[in-house]
Amino acid sequence: MHNDLLELPQRVIAFARIGLRPSPADIEAAIRRLDQAESSMQALGHSAIGLQPARAALASLRWGHLPHRDACVSAVASLAAVMAQGIALEDA
Repeated sequence: MHNDLLELPQRVIAFARIGLRPSPADIEAAIRRLDQAESSMQALGHSAIGLQPARAALASLRWGHLPHRDACVSAVASLAAVMAQGIALEDA
């Protein structure tokens, strides 16, 4: 479903968590995929609130700042939870 769209944002934020700055192209691609996943979720009638920590971390990266480590951990965990829900929805 939307899990394939969330893998890149999760990876980009995970790199930031360990202090590596992703390339601007990777950041923009991650934001586009996050937007696509949000649209997909909303079209299916699901809440996309779990994507907000990732959106905040990616916005910080877009503006040239490394998000705080805890914010990155939270964003990666939120994306993992959304991805797990996606797998559960596909199996239903």
